[in-house]
Order: sequence, then C-alpha cells, then structure tokens
Amino acid sequence: MTTTRTAIVFGRDITAERVARFLPSNYAVVDADVVGREGDSVIVSGTDNAGWTMDAYVIPRLATGLLWAQEVDAEGDPQWSDR
Repeated sequence: MTTTRTAIVFGRDITAERVARFLPSNYAVVDADVVGREGDSVIVSGTDNAGWTMDAYVIPRLATGLLWAQEVDAEGDPQWSDR
C-alpha cells in the first residue's frame, strides 16, 4: 500500500509553475494560494518511489530554490520530524 504525502510550500514570488519545476514525476502541485494572499503558498502531493521521497528529495530540492516546505497530515496539520 502506498501512502500519499502532502506538503505546503512557501517562498518569495511563489507560483504553482515555479514549484512544479522542482518536483519529480511522482509528486505534483495540487493547489495554490491556499493561505489567502495571491502567490504565497502551494500544496504538493504524491507518493514516495525509490529515492524520490518527500524527506530525501522533494523538500531538499525545493530548498535549493529558496522554497520552504513542511509536510502536513490529512487535516493540514504540520508533521514535525524528530530528525
């Protein structure tokens, strides 16, 4: 069984198109402007596949573009890591 993982992404001058350029094919943009001000947040979602995981690839890759991501659960609450 594969688990869908979701993260909210924030960053300066953020757009859905900009975020999508950083994602592997197993992750996609599912919503944009979710906090309420135009261009302030994007939701990404997908399933981990081999090394293309939320923790090991998606979040660090977004950071290279000065985009900050935090994984959230089904209710949209942050998932804090003890790493």
